[in-house]
Amino acid sequence: MAAGADILYTAVDTILVPYINMKVCKFYGITIALLAAGAAVSILGFGGAEGAILKMRVFKTLSAALCGGALAAAGVLLQNLLKNPLADPYILGTSSGSTLGIVIAGMLGFTYFGAGYYLFIVGGAFFASLIVCLLAYGRGRGSAVKVILAGIAVNIFLSAIVMLAMFLYRQAYFSTLSFMLGTVSERPHFVLAASGALIAAGFALALPLARACDILSLGELRAQTLGADIKKLRYGILLAVALLVGGAVGLCGAIGFVGFIVPHIARLLTGPKVRGLLFASFLLGAAFLVDMEVLNRLLFYPRQMPVGVLCALSGAPFFIWVLMRDKGEYF
Repeated sequence: MAAGADILYTAVDTILVPYINMKVCKFYGITIALLAAGAAVSILGFGGAEGAILKMRVFKTLSAALCGGALAAAGVLLQNLLKNPLADPYILGTSSGSTLGIVIAGMLGFTYFGAGYYLFIVGGAFFASLIVCLLAYGRGRGSAVKVILAGIAVNIFLSAIVMLAMFLYRQAYFSTLSFMLGTVSERPHFVLAASGALIAAGFALALPLARACDILSLGELRAQTLGADIKKLRYGILLAVALLVGGAVGLCGAIGFVGFIVPHIARLLTGPKVRGLLFASFLLGAAFLVDMEVLNRLLFYPRQMPVGVLCALSGAPFFIWVLMRDKGEYF
């Protein structure tokens, strides 16, 4: 019996593990190739690329990569925290919370892209995520449907406040409409640095929580028996999500469905473990948004449509497909 078990373990180690590793290697290879190709076309593929124009394109490409990676990583965290494959920073209102933070910061006179500006962006994202969790789980056990309904309600309410502010103060906020729809455009260098620092802080905070997230996916009761502090874990994840989404929104505005589409694809190809999924989703999210921006410029050149609109057009059918086929196999 022992000899048979040893043979089985040896067969798994020699056949299955190399296959998994090869599958992961192919995923990273293809993703890096997509990111490199998209970056090359974005920087060099649209007319002259000299001096200031080249520099502007490089920073726009970096902005798209950082934003896409941050939203994808935030999607991984939310889907595991809420045990819901339909969770996304945009759908659950986290991005709307950051957008509302931008509006409030402007109304209070804070300088755009200053420290107070980013404080309101991150605070808005954290507040929106916290409200969704309280609505979905505040009175006992939540459900996938309850989470989505709570997120939709918060998203609609916060978006309505933003629209009301834009109506009342149209001179101040109408020019930011395209930004709020999700636009990869030129930003000052310190904005890229500040948003990048927020995204890096959020990702660094998420990594130590990855193992606890894996345990949480087994169920809260079992996680508690294994020593996980559920309340502290939730707040830690919400803060990491707020930093990631706040950095992304501060850089490119509210872009939807990146945090929904990318984790599903990465999970299918690299497995459900959160630590590896964070890295894979960040890289794939960067490639996804860079390539979507290239596609956006190819389809609508010389005009430029907000890339958030294109992401929504591609993400909504994917959302419906996942909704129709989901049988709880993800968690």
